[in-house]
Amino acid sequence: MASTAVSAPGKVLLAGGYTVLDPSCRGLVFALSARIHCVATPSQDPSAPPGKITVRSPQFQDAIWEYQVSASDEDGGKAVSVVQTNEGDSNPFVLTTLKYTLSYLSLPIPPPTTLTILADNPYYSQPPPPIPRFNSLPFPIKSAYKTGLGSSAALVTSLTSSILLHFLQNSSETKLPPHIFHNLAQASHCAAQGKVGSGFDVAAATYGSCIYRRFPPEILTAIPDPTDPEFTKILKETVNKPWTSMESTPITLPPQIGLIMGDVQCGSSTPGMVKTVLSWRKSGGEDAELVWKQLNSRNEDLISTIKDIINNSNNNEDYIDTIKQRITAIREMVRELGTKAAVEIEPESQTKLLDAAANDVEGVIGGVVPGAGGFDAVCFLYERKDGVEQSLREFLGNWKVENGVVKALELGQEGEGVRIEKLEGYQDVKAYFEGIAEL
Repeated sequence: MASTAVSAPGKVLLAGGYTVLDPSCRGLVFALSARIHCVATPSQDPSAPPGKITVRSPQFQDAIWEYQVSASDEDGGKAVSVVQTNEGDSNPFVLTTLKYTLSYLSLPIPPPTTLTILADNPYYSQPPPPIPRFNSLPFPIKSAYKTGLGSSAALVTSLTSSILLHFLQNSSETKLPPHIFHNLAQASHCAAQGKVGSGFDVAAATYGSCIYRRFPPEILTAIPDPTDPEFTKILKETVNKPWTSMESTPITLPPQIGLIMGDVQCGSSTPGMVKTVLSWRKSGGEDAELVWKQLNSRNEDLISTIKDIINNSNNNEDYIDTIKQRITAIREMVRELGTKAAVEIEPESQTKLLDAAANDVEGVIGGVVPGAGGFDAVCFLYERKDGVEQSLREFLGNWKVENGVVKALELGQEGEGVRIEKLEGYQDVKAYFEGIAEL
């Protein structure tokens, strides 16, 4: 069995924070060039028993999880058991993805296999450059500082796709439709989180940059616990059926517009923001609904403007000004939402940063606090003209926040979602695979 390499991108929700949870609203989500990779290889351990799967994340200390897979026949497929056999912390995203994906496959016991996970550097705070690709960090993965790019969704999507492609490579079912990868990754990701989120992060990891409308949560809440005899049957039915009410219309930034993410390393965040906002909306009556509808309308205006730029490439200067106006309008409504719900979606410190960049750096179109907002990230759109990107990066590097700094991440917008990678692309980190795989 040949080795298989897959990668899936991170994401940024430029427009649609909070409203994307509502099936009547759409969000604008861009995939990012920072990816999480999964390389599946046959085990090189001659003593490894059938069904042994080893998952490694060699950039971190003690990041090895060993599992034993067993299966028994049940109605609708195999009842798959996945048990961690080594000591140490569990990884619910890895364990759940293995359980769900192997149950979906319902194959005989898999041969001994090693799954190596590699994260592009922007997913975690890094030391000053120069650093190598897939830089290793001197601590366990639970101690790593995430930059908020959607690492769990990219991990689950990459791992799901890698397992499917690796174990089906000699099967007639190798040409699975894209919705299989997406639906199975959504099911695994939500189960690992213990809740059904909006799913925009997994959609971006699978399909790439898109205009996104969520699926009805009931699709996934109908899947029973893996201990239920009906689990495999219902999981397969749920994954195989296209979710027609969901939307993931491809979109990309026009070539003359670039994107930069800023990691605001101030060590401050506000938990429970989503729950607080949704509670306010539920109890806020007509006033809450009006704010919600106005924010959604302004998000739709931005989506329409970007689509217009793509379709009318000869008229771009006028559209740049329109995007500025659209971003400003969205931010105004986001701040109003935050004030009424008593949540710092765009905190004052972030407002100062966003305003200063837009006003002081020529060529910056505008910026937002993406997703659910808070203190830990910013996203900017800028004109792709000589010197603009560098000027913005220097501006962010010189900006001071209380108890921290702002770091421009080494990434950009990318249209493509999950994809197969060539094994030779990992030759520069061959040491990560020594003794466990032949690249």
